[in-house]
Amino acid sequence: MTGAASGIGRAAALRLADSGWSVAAVDISDTGLDSLAECSPNIRPFVCDITDPPAVAEAVKRISDEIGSPRRLVHSAGIAKVGQLLDQDPADTLRLMNVIYGGTLHLIHAVVPVMASRSGGQIILLGSIAGWVPVPQGGGYGAAKAAVHLLAETLSVECREQGIQVLCVCPPAVETPMLDRMRRDAPAMFGPRPGLTTDAVLDSMDRALARGRLWAFPGRGTHAMWTARRMAPRLVSRIIARTIVRH
Repeated sequence: MTGAASGIGRAAALRLADSGWSVAAVDISDTGLDSLAECSPNIRPFVCDITDPPAVAEAVKRISDEIGSPRRLVHSAGIAKVGQLLDQDPADTLRLMNVIYGGTLHLIHAVVPVMASRSGGQIILLGSIAGWVPVPQGGGYGAAKAAVHLLAETLSVECREQGIQVLCVCPPAVETPMLDRMRRDAPAMFGPRPGLTTDAVLDSMDRALARGRLWAFPGRGTHAMWTARRMAPRLVSRIIARTIVRH
């Protein structure tokens, strides 16, 4: 479980622990992890920077030694930076790609061989509808999530014979501390609209896992937006751009 100190990752860790899973809660710092671990004896905290491949490999080894080989990876760790793309330092945009896509890649390289050696498992990656539907002021974040989507689709094919199920969950805005920061940085992107609850995201994830799906689109209208974007991409992009300008 990555990104476990807050938001979707924390909610997922608590849900799994309450269901009797032994949960390895991973985040870049111990802020939030200690209080999470106090919520359940089934949760063990592990500090790890997912952009550091040796650190990721070492963390997976420690988890395997102390808890057991991973059977389910829920990868929720990520960062966000919003604003006009050309107003941002390219280094900041590339950092989004390094954390969101690069971190996913490092985890996959560390976890999949372990799962494959133990007859399979489940890989759940947190994508975003922003990676399917381009949003003004969200170009860097959306591009990184789009890369995760393609990685998930490729991985689902390449790992099928190894007994590994892949699911990519693509929610809209979710009420998390990260969304609070995004609202402060770019209030026009969200306006007064509330985000989806973490429970709604996890419910969608559970249903998709049970049905053997590759994609989950939590929230009312999210799947319709994805479908519309595929069928009429220019029209959907114009509508979204106008909506954001009005706000």
